[in-house]
Amino acid sequence: MLYALAMSLTNIEPGTCRTLVDFADPDEFARWKVVDDGVMGGLSKGHIEQVEGALSFTGTINTNGGGFTSLRRQLPESAMAGAKSLRIHYSHDARSYEVTLRSDARERGRRIAYRAPLTPDESDCEWSVAVIDLSRLETSLFGQQVDAPAFATHEAHSIGLIIADGIDGDFAMQLKRIEACA
Repeated sequence: MLYALAMSLTNIEPGTCRTLVDFADPDEFARWKVVDDGVMGGLSKGHIEQVEGALSFTGTINTNGGGFTSLRRQLPESAMAGAKSLRIHYSHDARSYEVTLRSDARERGRRIAYRAPLTPDESDCEWSVAVIDLSRLETSLFGQQVDAPAFATHEAHSIGLIIADGIDGDFAMQLKRIEACA
């Protein structure tokens, strides 16, 4: 199935979207992992669970030592090839979240993070949709801005979400679906 997804995205018709991540698929949840700031000596904790066709991401941010937690998954080779934007279907509290992408681009031997805030472009009573323009991503390494080439969608390795808003306390959000759009 992953190979079929990668092949179908290389042929996205202009103006159309293809599903990249969908938690209606019972196997999708197992592809995600939490990465906390413990790698930097921090005390933040994130937790994921599958809830009614969505991934629930909850936890606590502690800015003493790190101040972030994230979740991510690997992508099949060329899964985002041809994409110009992402449509992320989610619900959230009042905290600030960002999408993170990684490709082959490196700085000091580490993969550069390409990031953009999740800002709802559309919403209904329960779910918001953020549209991420892949040509406008910010670049960082260990949270510090770096100069880097534009995000190469055909080299995308992983996708994720991060909360690093500088505020101590609990957070809660749900992720339902991510679409890659041409």
